Amino acid sequence: MANEQLNDVDRAAIDEHARHVAEQAALRKVRKTLDSIGESETAERRTLRKVLIVCAILAAVGVLLALGLVYGDKGLPQQPPMTVPDTLPPKQ
Repeated sequence: MANEQLNDVDRAAIDEHARHVAEQAALRKVRKTLDSIGESETAERRTLRKVLIVCAILAAVGVLLALGLVYGDKGLPQQPPMTVPDTLPPKQ
């Protein structure tokens, strides 16, 4: 009978150890998954920040070009004013 109790205690200890090892492995797996999710979110934020900076620069350049077209006529050649004759030439 003492031998059976010892086997039961051994089995319980083995089961407890196996459960603990399985829990630790599951926790490591969850931690690894959370770390990879965190790293991907950080990379996405960096990428988004860079894209927004590029868009802001392009928008500023576009505004400057538009303002240059509207208010800057220095680059266009000026034609002499057109003269209108007082009378029409006779038809032939």
